Amino acid sequence: MEDRVAYDLTTREDGATVLSFRGTLTILEAGALKQILQSALEKSSQLVVDCSDVKKMDFSWLQLLCSAHRSACGAGKSFALIEPLPEAFHVLKLEAGFDRHCSCPMSDSPHNCIWVGSDHD
Repeated sequence: MEDRVAYDLTTREDGATVLSFRGTLTILEAGALKQILQSALEKSSQLVVDCSDVKKMDFSWLQLLCSAHRSACGAGKSFALIEPLPEAFHVLKLEAGFDRHCSCPMSDSPHNCIWVGSDHD
């Protein structure tokens, strides 16, 4: 199922794992995306997601990112998004109500939320 999703997994000099997606991240790919995110989180203590080359995304992608972030926080791991994020991401985030001014109760810090502010990496 993962073959429906175009992605690369690399390691930065600082040891963080970078998960770079391309193409389409929608409900049709949700099952594969979930598996890819879970596998990357299992293998790394620092996961950074790059969706700058994503052409199409929907609400399910935002839900998966939120779930992955919560899983990372619960496991004491780091999870971040690489800027710049595509304009479609910002529009979808606003339309879906994911734009936040403070962290959710699941976060261990007021600054540890992927939906707060614009500095994700």
